[in-house]
Amino acid sequence: MKTLSEEGVSPMIGAGLHLLALLPCPVKVPIEQAFDEYLATLPPGRAAALRCQLEGNANIESDYYDTVEQLTELEQFPDIIISPGFNSLFEPPFVERFIKTGQFISVNEYAGDRHLATLGVCDPTGHYTMLAMNLLVPVVDHRRLGDRPVPRCWADLLKPEYENSLAIRGHKDGTFCETLLMTLYKDTGVAGLRSMGRNVRYGWHPSQMIKAALGSSPDAPAISVMPLFFAQTLVGKEQYSIIWPDDGALISPVTMLVKAEKRVELDDLLAFWAGPQVASIFSGAFFPAVHPQVDNHLPEAASFKWIGWEYIINNDIKKLISGINAAFRQGRGENIRCV
Repeated sequence: MKTLSEEGVSPMIGAGLHLLALLPCPVKVPIEQAFDEYLATLPPGRAAALRCQLEGNANIESDYYDTVEQLTELEQFPDIIISPGFNSLFEPPFVERFIKTGQFISVNEYAGDRHLATLGVCDPTGHYTMLAMNLLVPVVDHRRLGDRPVPRCWADLLKPEYENSLAIRGHKDGTFCETLLMTLYKDTGVAGLRSMGRNVRYGWHPSQMIKAALGSSPDAPAISVMPLFFAQTLVGKEQYSIIWPDDGALISPVTMLVKAEKRVELDDLLAFWAGPQVASIFSGAFFPAVHPQVDNHLPEAASFKWIGWEYIINNDIKKLISGINAAFRQGRGENIRCV
């Protein structure tokens, strides 16, 4: 497998790549190791002919996603793109040019295990493949919550008793966790976003939430909304509770796009990326996978809150994310502390 520098390919664009995988940081290293081992099993010369790049999504996301909407030709994209969350690959410039014209195709119809099968994780339009999902849950620090009630559902986080007491994910571009804000907007409208804005004190990376939780500062948040992967680091510490909301853990998807014209040619790559080994790595990092052979070891009563493909397909995601962030900020002004 040749590197980008050997090929003269810019990772900001991906032209000429067979694969660009922008991976959640918890799974990048184990998937990279498994992929190297898989390439060694391919026929002689096949691995050397493949041009693949695996990156931690956090290291490249702003540069790559900002570039996507400027690209107008299919050849400017990798043949396979793997990415987490709601990004510019769901926004109108890309969707109008490449999704609605059938340039990318889904490669499986896996519905997931017994917990996930009823959610509708398969894109009904047949373009995006969901590989796994990042689950978001609230984590309560009982020392800082005091005598206030523990939230039991997502709408509880909007209650006035939690004013200035929450931390949620903040991005480098000044926006906030799109999965949480889109879900709140869908369920509660602008009023809900403004209430959430009043209650959020910090826009942090989840690692900072963990650091603050383990610290002694009285200003640390009482409730932090974070990925289940990070929340697991607090298991066994009695002052914390990981809350599985009654209406379900929030789903942020990890998706794969495959050029329709390259589907057959790249079948060996897809066998790995859509296969049980990658699914098991995701599952082992608390990213439930949809492959039917993988047991995600979820609580028997686990439920999930998925915004749904219909909502994604019928909304201008870029405009929506901009609007929900504006409404969120109206609730708090510009006093949220971000990094």
